[in-house]
Amino acid sequence: MAFLREAVEKQKVYLIQQLMAKGIVDKNNQELYNKPISEIVNDYEKFCLEFEKQNALKFTRYNPERKEEKPNVH
Repeated sequence: MAFLREAVEKQKVYLIQQLMAKGIVDKNNQELYNKPISEIVNDYEKFCLEFEKQNALKFTRYNPERKEEKPNVH
C-alpha cells in the first residue's frame, strides 16, 4: 500500500505545480501540500465554476433600426 500513497503524493505534487505554473494558486502557498488531493481537486472545480460565471459570454440580440425598404427597379 505504500506505493499507492507514494503515487498519490507524487500526483498531488504534480497537480500543485501545474496550478502554480498556470497562476491559479500562489507560488508561496505551502498550505496546499498539507491538503488531501481530493480537496485540492474540489477547490479547483469550484474555481473553474466561479471563473466561468465571471467570464460567461453574454449574447444579446442585434436589432438594427429598420429603415424603409425602397422598391428595386428591375
